[in-house]
Amino acid sequence: MDHRRILEEVTRTSIELLMQEPFYSHFFAAINKEVTNPDSEIQTMAVGLRQRGHTLYINPTFWDHFFTDKRHRYGVVKHEVLHIVFKHTLVSEPTADRLLVNIAMDIVVNQYIDRAQLPVESVFLEGFPDLNLEKNQTWQYYYEKLVHLRDNIDTLYKDCDSARMLCSISAASHGMERHRQWREIFERSQLDKDLTSLEIDNLINIARSKTSEKSYGKLPGSFRAYLDSILLKSKPLVDWRRVIRLFSESSSKTKVRNTLKRPSRRFGTNPGIKIRKQKKLLIAVDTSGSVGGDELATFFNEVHHLWRQGAEIHVLECDAAVQRVYTYKGTPPEFILGRGGTDFNPPIAYGNDNFRPDGLIYFTDGVAPAPSVTARFPLLWVISNNGIGSDTDEFRALPGRKAKLISS
Repeated sequence: MDHRRILEEVTRTSIELLMQEPFYSHFFAAINKEVTNPDSEIQTMAVGLRQRGHTLYINPTFWDHFFTDKRHRYGVVKHEVLHIVFKHTLVSEPTADRLLVNIAMDIVVNQYIDRAQLPVESVFLEGFPDLNLEKNQTWQYYYEKLVHLRDNIDTLYKDCDSARMLCSISAASHGMERHRQWREIFERSQLDKDLTSLEIDNLINIARSKTSEKSYGKLPGSFRAYLDSILLKSKPLVDWRRVIRLFSESSSKTKVRNTLKRPSRRFGTNPGIKIRKQKKLLIAVDTSGSVGGDELATFFNEVHHLWRQGAEIHVLECDAAVQRVYTYKGTPPEFILGRGGTDFNPPIAYGNDNFRPDGLIYFTDGVAPAPSVTARFPLLWVISNNGIGSDTDEFRALPGRKAKLISS
């Protein structure tokens, strides 16, 4: 099988999306694509997770022999993108009827796709006329309606079209088989899923920033409302531009670049030069056991916005010790190290002895004694929403500046 050719054809489908619905194409561009072996577990096309990045797996036999209609390739790629955008792949409901959950999720996403762009066996809202389903609802809404149908299929809904439709669907039909790979995602730890959810938020942000106002305005209103809720949630809780300025006075690194806007003072000619102080920041992220996955997701969301301000960011994951240090390059880590107790001294000592930053920003819940090591650089403590209160002795004992995150 020619895997390269198939990936080129997938790229052409993405280009079609770019021409017609750019938001989906920009989101799809950030998803890994992989052609499987013909005899692999994936016999069609499905979304799974490789490390923490979503991956579209394509069976070459299915692509070449059963999935030749370009309209269907377009529609199914959009279908898979919508499942990721709506975070359906992260949903874990162990007590729920998984088949009904999958049907409910397909009813959600297929409302945003032209019916002619999907295979005829796809599940549509109109397939359940007796349930009087409202449009643009969540998968939970459709799930409850389907449970009611299942529980009353031999009485209230006997011989109804909705009952016949439900009975015809199995885990291996109507596209439900494409959801099998989700199991490896929703069986992961809650922390892994929180970080994956944050990564999806980042991809939505990137796709939105690359989509023009005109194209974004053409998206269905209910879908735009959902995206806007994500974009609003992922806005920074701290004015990091202002924080950067606080640290810039002590900046030890400068960056010189040519500029046509400012003539040279010495020679009076263009281009002149512009000197910018480059901030070198050490970011300590408390990964101790008292910090929850949602707090870590919030921390890394703030780190991402801080990085976007142009600072040089070195992240230090720490609990009672420094666990890992790395340069932040715009992507949250695939996993974190730590989950023990908390000691604020090691990160400060690391900054004093090894890194010498322009400032240290410590993201934590604040549940630990105040540090005894004196920092040789400015300190900013960012306390999580669930962390110690700003009116407590523990909060007042922390040296340097302090800020409390308040969820929007």
